[in-house]
Amino acid sequence: MVEGVETAVLAGGCAWVMQQLLRHPEGVISTRAGFMGGKNDDPTEENNVGHAEVVEVTFDPARISYRGLLEVFFQVHRPDLDEGIVGSQYRSEVFCTTPDQQRAAKDMLRDVDASDHWPGRTVTNISEATVFWAMGPGDQDYFQRFPRDCTPPFPRQDD
Repeated sequence: MVEGVETAVLAGGCAWVMQQLLRHPEGVISTRAGFMGGKNDDPTEENNVGHAEVVEVTFDPARISYRGLLEVFFQVHRPDLDEGIVGSQYRSEVFCTTPDQQRAAKDMLRDVDASDHWPGRTVTNISEATVFWAMGPGDQDYFQRFPRDCTPPFPRQDD
């Protein structure tokens, strides 16, 4: 790990979409689409037993806090949609890399639920980060490489 940076791993639906939405906040250094949280090695779109599509976000905590990154995350996906609706692969989950991240994620979930912003209760899982399996080159930065082939999930001024 590079000194002075942190890594966050977030699952909130399609990794292509989440990567595009999480790359913009000031302080984000890089993003990678991948898989985490499942049972098999080298998961793919077709073979990902229990894995969630995730985005690994490398960020500068002096420019954006982990809490700030979580605030963006909870604004750009529906954390009240459970696996029965969106499927396990597209579930909402925060994979924590440190105990401080776990505390911040738990605090954030309480705040999201208290806000009544979403129609249902937040079903986001908080888990310890495991092995990050990067998606192949064809799945990285998809919206940037094919901006006319994809319709973003909703209009965004910064995209």
